[in-house]
Amino acid sequence: MKNAAMMMKKNAPKFVDDTHVQVTKQFAKNARIFGTSEYKMWKEIRMDCPDAVMVTKTIKKNPNKRNSTKNMTYPRMEIFISQQENAVTLLTEFRKQQALSKVQNDPYRYVLAWFLKTFENYDEDYHAFFEAQAKKEAQKKDIFTVINASAVVEMEDTDEEEYEFAANM
Repeated sequence: MKNAAMMMKKNAPKFVDDTHVQVTKQFAKNARIFGTSEYKMWKEIRMDCPDAVMVTKTIKKNPNKRNSTKNMTYPRMEIFISQQENAVTLLTEFRKQQALSKVQNDPYRYVLAWFLKTFENYDEDYHAFFEAQAKKEAQKKDIFTVINASAVVEMEDTDEEEYEFAANM
């Protein structure tokens, strides 16, 4: 019951002025569903203020905030480790850390802490490595690169006479 009261308090509409009522996105979504408590509350508000309009809250985001561990998943860590000079020992240690992490409250954070400690300059190396991987994949999938490469091969295989004949057509 306490939890429901807390949620209602957070979702409670706030009057900005006579024509604007500030609500959360969740409240606005639920207010459109017939029979919900939010629907009934919005109906009461509209009875008091017929010109009222819902305005959703916006959360201010820090544009300078950077998530340096974004997309740092176990498979991506493993790919990065496999490209190192001492890959065999590092992969063994990585799997050992994954096994040890099973008893931790947050296993991912445990492995991530090991990864960050092991690869202190990972930020440049890790992101540069996967940017290069992404560029290679993009080139493989780029249709113009494939067409240009095949056109060069065809041009090398053709005789000069055939090339002239094709050009005159």
